[in-house]
Amino acid sequence: MRRKEFALLLDALSQLGLHQLKQVTEQATRLAGYQEAQALIAQRIEHTAACPHCSGTSFCRWGFTHAKEQRYRCRDCGKSFTGLTGTALCHIHDKRQLLANAQCMKDRLSVRAAAKQLGVHRNTAFRWRHLLMPSLERHQPAALEGVAEADEAFFRRSFKGCKRGMPRPAYRRATRARQRGISAEQIPVLTALCRGSRHSFIAVLPPLPNTASVSTALGPLVKPDTVLCADSAGLYKSLGKKLGITVWQIPSGSHRQGANHIQNVNALHSRIRGWFHPFKGVATKYLGKYLAWFRFFDHSPHPAKASRFLLDAIGVPT
Repeated sequence: MRRKEFALLLDALSQLGLHQLKQVTEQATRLAGYQEAQALIAQRIEHTAACPHCSGTSFCRWGFTHAKEQRYRCRDCGKSFTGLTGTALCHIHDKRQLLANAQCMKDRLSVRAAAKQLGVHRNTAFRWRHLLMPSLERHQPAALEGVAEADEAFFRRSFKGCKRGMPRPAYRRATRARQRGISAEQIPVLTALCRGSRHSFIAVLPPLPNTASVSTALGPLVKPDTVLCADSAGLYKSLGKKLGITVWQIPSGSHRQGANHIQNVNALHSRIRGWFHPFKGVATKYLGKYLAWFRFFDHSPHPAKASRFLLDAIGVPT
């Protein structure tokens, strides 16, 4: 738009009523979010710089799709593609909501609250949420060096959302487990992190954790000079010999033993519990995705922006 036309548009705003100004503000916010999302998607083209069909590097702009997305055409294979071709978000119809949906996930809104804010059905909000979620295998630390802490958090096995084929009768919300303590009803989540770092390792273990399952998870990460602090659980007694590292176990009922403690990993568990609270329980089959979602925003004391979360979802390093 030219300057004169833009100036006339700004002058016309003073003649609008309160309700009309709110409508203009909402529309401008949606358009700004859509343009920002398009700019983020364009970064994927710059990052990959190749055709998603044949990996050819020679392509050109080729008009726009019906949804006003920039289309490209490969000169090698002749196929067209967009910035989202080859991603899980490719077939979303209303791509104008991508950044707004990422913001809802950053704010930890429930599915129904996100659906209300986005103006879509709750099933659509649920599907969009799971398309944006990272996998638990990504963003894991490359190694646990120096002094590290490890412990397990337990989540009750949940069949939330399952309508048929359950191996047991449905429970009402907040029903206690049949057995106290560790049992097959509890899903163990192994967590570990280096002292002074928030870059956490998280892995979902089989029920009833043992030395073999923990060593399989931590084996590729620990170094010969790693000192691992853990609680008094029996599975850690032989872990040091199996991995060839030093393991300090904090006695039951104690918070620390000299300079050795597991307070950082306990604080991590507290943040995980707080993160999961608004969702009122998570189905066990989605537990890994929700833990990866938590870790992405917990990586630093200052949570990442929604734009970084969207870039990560489409495969652009942040």
